[in-house]
Amino acid sequence: MKDIITTGIRNNLRSRNLFAIFIGIGVMVALAISICFCLLGIGPAIAEGKANLKPLLESQLGIIMYVCCVAGVGISVNVFAIPSMTKEKSRGNIESLLATPLKAKDIWLGKSLAVFLPGLVLGEVLAAIALVAINYIYIVPNTEIGFLITPEIAVGTFVMVPIIFFCHSLLVHLIGLSGSPASANVVTQIVLPALIALAINLEFHTGLDITSWDYTLISLGIAAAMGIAVASLYSHLTKERIVLSRRG
Repeated sequence: MKDIITTGIRNNLRSRNLFAIFIGIGVMVALAISICFCLLGIGPAIAEGKANLKPLLESQLGIIMYVCCVAGVGISVNVFAIPSMTKEKSRGNIESLLATPLKAKDIWLGKSLAVFLPGLVLGEVLAAIALVAINYIYIVPNTEIGFLITPEIAVGTFVMVPIIFFCHSLLVHLIGLSGSPASANVVTQIVLPALIALAINLEFHTGLDITSWDYTLISLGIAAAMGIAVASLYSHLTKERIVLSRRG
């Protein structure tokens, strides 16, 4: 399975167009959300010396880091999963792998990880850069709060976001390998914007802070729902079904 992961990552990153889209969109989303919240939220709040400044800064910083990580990890699945599956199915690469001692499960896990891991690195790096930059540009020099990070922000960003998108990658590849990449593409395109929209809407319309443990539980529920979907479809992951799905 290790060879499948390394080969998959190498093939995905070798495509200059896909790599440029992967890096470009992830960085642009991270920059846009960071600049927007810093200029319109964090900066003015610090300058005005608002009451209850720390909770406000925690909320703003948490949103920025969360979206940065979601953009990095989620974009990887959106950009790499379907083109890779479509190409490998059409060329018969999957059937060649099935002719080896590898099990269908090994191919599924290997392909899923090959798409997920580059996004994991990008998402964690973007979130970490946002954390350090905002603290040392705005918070540390201009407040007495010190370096701001909470367990809720750290777990919600660096742990729960990767768990959600790992489950997402597993689900997408399960559907794409045992059925049609076109069907998998529908699932691929829904999750990323839906997750960002959910987080922002809950924050601004219901007052549920995405840096809270309550939102962490919601994230765990989303991951669990995907896990249940994977478990319910897992029986479809057979060599025969994968081969027939290509011929169909």
